[in-house]
Amino acid sequence: MATFSSICNYFQEAAGIHAHHLNFDISQLHEKGLTWVLYKMHVKLLKHPKRWEDVNVTTWPSAGDGLRAFRDYEMKSESGNLLAHAVSQWMVLDMKSKRPVRTPPEISELGIKDKPHTIEPKKDPIRPLSPDDAELITVVGLNDLDMNHHVNNVRYIDWMTGYLSEGNKRCREMEIQYLAESVQGDKIYLSSKRENNRVMQSLFKNDEKKPIASSVSCWE
Repeated sequence: MATFSSICNYFQEAAGIHAHHLNFDISQLHEKGLTWVLYKMHVKLLKHPKRWEDVNVTTWPSAGDGLRAFRDYEMKSESGNLLAHAVSQWMVLDMKSKRPVRTPPEISELGIKDKPHTIEPKKDPIRPLSPDDAELITVVGLNDLDMNHHVNNVRYIDWMTGYLSEGNKRCREMEIQYLAESVQGDKIYLSSKRENNRVMQSLFKNDEKKPIASSVSCWE
């Protein structure tokens, strides 16, 4: 049975392939001194794909707001049943200044404006929990990194779902906000707070406990 993080990985890979076909993936943006940064992602899992089950993943860029570019995702079974869906919010970063810039027109014009989001994007920030009770869970290794030499976005979700003991419950929904990058050698701390089936989590790095991601998830 596919894990929550593996489904997010399918979405991420599909987005990368599609962005490359549209000529605005990370390597192509680097040629312009720019790069993509994932700001938020909201994923809902309706039904776990079974082992060896064939699935179809569809993704498309949707209308943005100038600073944020949206991308939607759907995973369906061979028979067309919706298994999972998601929306992500991206920013374009100037690699020299490390600051967000407006989405280039040639990218924003590709956003599909007449198709509703599969999940309506939320603009409210997810505030980090207190780091006081955060526990050390891992140290960033080479296998955690992406082509920018930063921790892969899905790895944050992996840590949030893999180090949480919820008995027989499985993560069915997560909204995650990325706050800072992490690199090889960083010490990663996790703080969690439970409210019935709802779990708030924050990841921190190193001894200063700098927040790097926060999430709200539902477990059933």
